[in-house]
Amino acid sequence: MSTERRQRILVGIDGSTGSEAALRWAYTTAQLEHRPVTALLGWTADGLPRGVYQAAVNADYLGLTKAAEQTLHRTVARVPMPDPPVELHQVVVEQDPVDALVNEAKNAAMTVIGTRGSGFVHRVLAGSVAHQLLHEHTGPVVVVRDTNDPAAPDRRPIVVGVDGSDPCLAAVRWAADQATERNVPLYLINAYRAYMTPFAPPVDYLTSLRQSSEQLLADIITVDFDDDTDLDIHPIAVDDSPSRALLLAAQDAQLLVVGTRGRGGFTELVLGSTAHQCVLHAPCPVAVLHA
Repeated sequence: MSTERRQRILVGIDGSTGSEAALRWAYTTAQLEHRPVTALLGWTADGLPRGVYQAAVNADYLGLTKAAEQTLHRTVARVPMPDPPVELHQVVVEQDPVDALVNEAKNAAMTVIGTRGSGFVHRVLAGSVAHQLLHEHTGPVVVVRDTNDPAAPDRRPIVVGVDGSDPCLAAVRWAADQATERNVPLYLINAYRAYMTPFAPPVDYLTSLRQSSEQLLADIITVDFDDDTDLDIHPIAVDDSPSRALLLAAQDAQLLVVGTRGRGGFTELVLGSTAHQCVLHAPCPVAVLHA
């Protein structure tokens, strides 16, 4: 087995139910891809996850260190190991949680975090911390919601946003690998907003927009997929805003995949508005990819 295939899945743990959901998702993916999992808890005395703070009996270094270890072990214990089991490593780092993930993620196939942490994920999704995690780390980051897992196997499709940008193309390739591993359909969504003014545009303009959207999808399929692929691919052109189109498609998906930035907006914004809205509001896990 190649080194790439054995790259681990890194999971951020903070003692919350959100990090439990992230670990469950990582277990499922690790089984499919034959990867080990590393559950990482980072802590500092001035920025503890709530579970560590509550578990610490004495506010001294040894007490905090022990509480951090107990928080990690208890969180892992609450998430059943799948059958067959996956290889699991538990790591406690005395370091800011985000910094710890950025450092450890350099050697990981993907980094998985939950949406309901003890302030941790809110820090990840805002300002300079998002820039640090999503700009400095070039691998996939998967944000998992704390929802009930569907019965296995999950046959719902994987949805990926398409706009022709470099991050989008990376997202398509990664999403295709995930769909292949899970043997589920892949939906390629390209959204074009036809109504840019209060007045209805000419019919030929609408037709041109749709044809351009459909051609973009066809070109991506031609470039990134073999003619004899077994993957069930559904190219879908949608007359809507990208965020709304993807969020609607995500309602019936097991995973939504987006690039960090599309063709619109400001190039200095690492996490584009569409990716940001998907991470915040999608009902399913969201993977964010760089170029």
